[in-house]
Amino acid sequence: MKKPGFSALLVLTAMASMSDAHAAEKARDRPELFRNLLDCRGIADDGQRLACYDRSVGAMEDAEKKKDLVVVDRKEIRETKKSLFGFSLPKLSLFGSGDEKEEKADEVQEIESTVVSVRPTKGGDWALRLANDAGTWETGGALTVPPRAGDKVKIRKASLGSYLGSVGISRGIRFRRVE
Repeated sequence: MKKPGFSALLVLTAMASMSDAHAAEKARDRPELFRNLLDCRGIADDGQRLACYDRSVGAMEDAEKKKDLVVVDRKEIRETKKSLFGFSLPKLSLFGSGDEKEEKADEVQEIESTVVSVRPTKGGDWALRLANDAGTWETGGALTVPPRAGDKVKIRKASLGSYLGSVGISRGIRFRRVE
C-alpha cells in the first residue's frame, strides 16, 4: 500500500482544522430562545412586535423556571471563578465572553481568605479549610509557625500550574487545592 504524501497530509490537516473551527463557531451560537427574542426587533408592526416580545420573554421565563436556561451576570461569573480557583478545569466557554482580553482581565490570579480550620496531614503538612467558599488547601513544605484558625491566607498562581502564598507569618508556602 502506498503511503500518503506530504500534500495528502496537508489536506487532511487543513480539513481537521476547519472542522475544529466550525465546531468552535457552532458552540458560540446564541441560544435559540435568545435569538428568537432578538428577531422580534425586526418586526415593523408594533402589535406583532409586542406579541413576539411577549411570546419570547414568556418562553425564556418558562425555560428559566425549568432550569433549562440560566441567567448570570458578570459579578456572579467572577464569584464562581474565584470559588473554583485552584482546581484544574477544562477550558469551557461557559464563563467566557469570547473576548480574550476581557477574559484575561477577569481571570483570578490570587485569593485572600482566613483559615477556618486546620488539620495535620501525612508527611507533616497541613490541610487548611478557608472561609468564603475558598475551599480546602494543603500546604507543601515546612511552615515557620503551624497555622491556626483565624490566620490570614494569600494564595497566588505560580508557574507550571502551581500555587504559592502565605499563611500567618509563614511565606513562600506551596499550596495544592484538595476540595
